[in-house]
Amino acid sequence: MKKYLLVIVLSLLYFALGVFTIKDYGMNWDEPVHYLRGQAYLHFFLTGKKDYKDLSNDSSLRRSIYQSDDYAYTYFLSGDNDVGHPPLNDILASFSNYIFYQKLGIIGDIESYHLFVVFTSALLVASILFFTLYEFGFFVGIISFLSLLLYPLFLSESHFNIKDPVEASFYSITVILAYYGVIKNNWKMIIAASLFAGLALGAKPNIIFSFVTIISWVIIQKLDIIRQVKWLFSKKLTFSVLLFPLIAISVVYLSWPYLWQNPVNMLKILSYYKDIGGTLYQPGNYLILGIINTYAIQWIIFTTPIVALLLSCFGIIYCIKNFVKDKNKTLFLILLWLVVPILRVSIFHTGIYGGVRQIMEFVPAMAILSGIGANYIVKQVSGITYRLFKIKSYYRKNFILYILYFMLIFSFIPITLKLISIHPNENVYFNPILGGLKGAKQKNFADWGTTLGSVYKQGITWINEHAEKKANVALIKGLLSNVPRIWIRPDINFHEKYYSGPAKKGEYLMEVTDYSWNLSIPKDKKYYLDTLVPVYEIKVDGVTVLSIWKNDRSHAFEN
Repeated sequence: MKKYLLVIVLSLLYFALGVFTIKDYGMNWDEPVHYLRGQAYLHFFLTGKKDYKDLSNDSSLRRSIYQSDDYAYTYFLSGDNDVGHPPLNDILASFSNYIFYQKLGIIGDIESYHLFVVFTSALLVASILFFTLYEFGFFVGIISFLSLLLYPLFLSESHFNIKDPVEASFYSITVILAYYGVIKNNWKMIIAASLFAGLALGAKPNIIFSFVTIISWVIIQKLDIIRQVKWLFSKKLTFSVLLFPLIAISVVYLSWPYLWQNPVNMLKILSYYKDIGGTLYQPGNYLILGIINTYAIQWIIFTTPIVALLLSCFGIIYCIKNFVKDKNKTLFLILLWLVVPILRVSIFHTGIYGGVRQIMEFVPAMAILSGIGANYIVKQVSGITYRLFKIKSYYRKNFILYILYFMLIFSFIPITLKLISIHPNENVYFNPILGGLKGAKQKNFADWGTTLGSVYKQGITWINEHAEKKANVALIKGLLSNVPRIWIRPDINFHEKYYSGPAKKGEYLMEVTDYSWNLSIPKDKKYYLDTLVPVYEIKVDGVTVLSIWKNDRSHAFEN
C-alpha cells in the first residue's frame, strides 16, 4: 500500500506541476494540423457529421479555433491530405479540448489540448515509478523519478509536443505490461499491453521497434526448456499473444477514417515513413565508416544532465555484470529498451533531425538505469567503507547508507536550479560537456537551439506588453499558425503582409534564431541582421533563441 501511495502522490505532484506551468509554454509548430484533423475526426465520431454547420447555432458550446470549416472531415479524406502520422493522439487531445474547454470552460483553448500531453506524461511517470519500486526498491524508484522528471527534453516537451511524449508514454506502458504478462503468465496483461501498443501505434510507428525489444527478451528469458514448454502450452496466454498485433492494428484502423476508404492508403503512409526515416539529415562528419550515424548518441551525451548520464553508465555496467544471475532477465530488457531506439536511427542510413525527441522512448529506460546505477554506487561505496573502517554495527551501517542515499538525491539539485533558470526553454539545454548551449552554437552542433516554436509565445507576450496600439507584427519565416491569434492583443495587426523589408515601415519582426533558422532564412530577408538592433531577445546560456526587431530607421545600426 505504501508503494501504491507513493506512486499516486508523486505522479499527482508531477501532473500538478505540469498543469501549473502549462501556460508558460507555446506551441509546437506541427500542432495546428494535428488539432485541425483531430477535431474533424472527433466531431464525426461524436455526431456523425462531416462539417461544423451544427456548431454555428449552438451558443452553449465554446468553439475551438481548430474547428475550422475549411478543414473539416471531408477535407482530410480527400486526396493525400491525411498521409502522415496516425491521428489517434490528435483525436484524444481534441477530446480533452472538447471536455475541458468547450464543455466546462475551466482551461483555455490551447491549454486544453496540452492537458492531454501532460496527462499522458504523468501516466509515464506513474508507470516508471511503479515498475522501479516493485522491481528494485524505494531508492531506485526515487532516483528514476528524479532522472525522468528532470530530463530537460521530457520536462519541456511534455507540455506541448503532441507526438513524442505521448508515444514514449504508451511505448513504456506497453513494455512494462508485456513484461509482467510474460513473467506472471497473465494473458490479461498481454491484452492490456496490446491495447497500449495500439494507442502508441496510433501516435507514431515507433512502437513497432518495441517488439524487437520484447521478443528478444522473451527468447532469452525463456531459454529454460521447462519454463518454455509451460509457457507455450498456456492456451490463454498463447491466444493473447496471437491477438496482440491484431488488437494493436485494429485500434489504429478504427480511429483513422482515412484508411477506411481505400486499403492503398496504407501503402502511401508506409512510403511516407520510409522517406522521412530513411534520410540522413546531418553533415558527413557525424558518420563513422559512412554507415553509422553518431548524431543521436552525441545528442544524448551532450543533452543529458551529467548526474543522470553518469548514473545511467553505472546502471549499464551493473546490468552487464549481473546478466547471468538475473532470473527474469529484467536488466536485459531495460538495456534493450534503451539501445534499440537509438540503434534504429544510427544504422542502415536511417536518421532523425531536431534532436532526439523523435526517439523519446529511450528516456524512461535511461531514467531506470540511473536509479539502478545509483543503487549500485551505494552498494559499492558502502561495502568499501564497511571494510575499510571495519564497521559491523547495524546502526552505523544504516547511517552510512542513508548518507549515501541523500548525497545522490541531493546531486540532482544543480540540474534542478539550472532548469529553473532557463524555464520554459528546457528543451534547448546542453550540458557542460559541450559547454552548454553557448558551446553547442560555437561548435555549430547540428540543431542547437531548436525550440519547436514554443519560444514564439514568450516573444508575443513581450509584444502584447510593449507594442503601441494597432502595431503591425510579422514573422520572418515562421507560419502564422505558429502564433495562435487568440494569444495576440486584439488591436495588433498580425500577418506576413506587414513585412516591409528595407522600406522600414515600422512593423515588429519576430523570429527564432536557432541552427535551422541560420541555414534556411531567405537571403532577401537577411538584411535586417546587418541593419537592425533587436529591441528584445530571449537568451539561454547567453545564446539568443528568439529576437524581436522594430523595422524602422530609429532602430537601425547607423543610429
